[in-house]
Amino acid sequence: MRQRKVRKRWVAATGAVALVGAVAAVSIAAESGAGAVGLAIPKQSNVGIKSFDGTNIVTNFYPAQGLTAGQTAPTVLEPSAWGLPAYGPDTVNITNAGIGSFHIDGELVGPATLTAHGYNVVTWNNRGWFGSGGATSLDSPSVEGRDVSAIINWVATQPGVQLDGPNDPLVGMTGLSYGGGVQLSAAAFDHRIDAIEPNMSWFDLVHSVYANQIIKAGWGNLLCLTGNLVGAKYDTEVTNLCKSVGNGNVTAAEIAYGNAASPGPVMGQITAPTLLLAGTGDTLFPLDGDILTYSALKSAGTPVQMVWYCGGHGICNNNPGPSTYTTTLELAFLDKYLKKQDISTGAPFQWIDQSGSWHSEADYPPGASTSVTASGSGTLGVGPFSSSGGLIAAGKASNAINIAVKAPTSPVESVTAGTLTLNYRGLATKKSTAVVAQLLDTTTGNILDDQGTAFPLILDGGSHSTTVALNINPWRFDPSSKVVLQLTDSSGLFYAQQSLGAVSISASLNLPTAPVGAAS
Repeated sequence: MRQRKVRKRWVAATGAVALVGAVAAVSIAAESGAGAVGLAIPKQSNVGIKSFDGTNIVTNFYPAQGLTAGQTAPTVLEPSAWGLPAYGPDTVNITNAGIGSFHIDGELVGPATLTAHGYNVVTWNNRGWFGSGGATSLDSPSVEGRDVSAIINWVATQPGVQLDGPNDPLVGMTGLSYGGGVQLSAAAFDHRIDAIEPNMSWFDLVHSVYANQIIKAGWGNLLCLTGNLVGAKYDTEVTNLCKSVGNGNVTAAEIAYGNAASPGPVMGQITAPTLLLAGTGDTLFPLDGDILTYSALKSAGTPVQMVWYCGGHGICNNNPGPSTYTTTLELAFLDKYLKKQDISTGAPFQWIDQSGSWHSEADYPPGASTSVTASGSGTLGVGPFSSSGGLIAAGKASNAINIAVKAPTSPVESVTAGTLTLNYRGLATKKSTAVVAQLLDTTTGNILDDQGTAFPLILDGGSHSTTVALNINPWRFDPSSKVVLQLTDSSGLFYAQQSLGAVSISASLNLPTAPVGAAS
């Protein structure tokens, strides 16, 4: 297992609190009619809150630092990631975490940072996990989304909570992975939520994990195993999905369940200002889902910013850049919309390149006026005998057609999906046979952002053509770039190759590019 070079697991050094400042811009107001400042408002741990269906959700309340009776502060809800219990009060910032091969490289302010910065913080064990009742329903808007509403109802009754009105606390949300997706599910229906920061979230579960009808078995098996290891309770269809990950056959009922659990259909109902955070190396929920979320929110008139950092569900193999860039932005965004501070949170679209440099654009997508291209041909043997990469990251393939990508004459950025067109003819034991496209940086030996795109070819002996949108690899190309398009028959990210045969391919790749954006 490769380890990130510059990050440590579960950063919790007390010195990290300094990034929010010693004074912490604490926004604590006196309650109307309150007298002298009283006793400190206590923490509350393992409080059982009844959700809409009577399910008990185990919840914690951590008051803002220095908050006493008669004072109030805005509140931030911070749901935890898949496989993790509720975050404790001493967790400062979360940069990466995992169990075995299950790994996330994230950028998240923790409860200790938030309370030091003048926010009450509420955390909880997700439905079906670590003592909370019920069974996980994959952050469904109609289930886990409603759990959040029940928690907000409870928050509104607690001392020290600043209110916008009756049963309406001044409340925002931040969280990553499973704690990112639920923000979208909750905010679509509960408009008491004043700001959200979904991190490593998704638009469409089915599209993310079953794109082109090829299951991401690496991630699927890890997620299911992680839940089993910690005793999570699964909804019936989630249990069935875990079985399907093992055999590669997803049923129509499971697809319908995934669609119903996705926030995409209700995304346009979100009114809360949104800081949409995503990892360039997220191989579970690639960036195309975040782009759909960004577009839906923008079309609905919802204030939205999109920020791509190095990481995600996976590993950051590039320079991660300044260690506090994203967490500082998260705090500033909450300050702007919860504390009502007149501050800038930067451009609508911000992203990091492979050298660790941040760039800004006035919108997404930036205008693409040029392109980086590749074209070539070859014959690919297909079989179950070789693979490449790991369960959560694509890797250099030894069995592949390799086509050089032409380097540009001047620096350009690529932040949109490349288009791959194939003309091919082949024969295999399975008529529909999966292949994988990926971009290899030959100077490092790494696949760009660890991303691979799997798609089926029809290998029946006839001539065929297909056009495929590749997963996005945010990248700065320059005249020294040495990138190769690889077409291979297998990757550990996806269900193992079951076919045997060969295919001759003529391929052309077009990556839209634009001038490098302004430095952030």
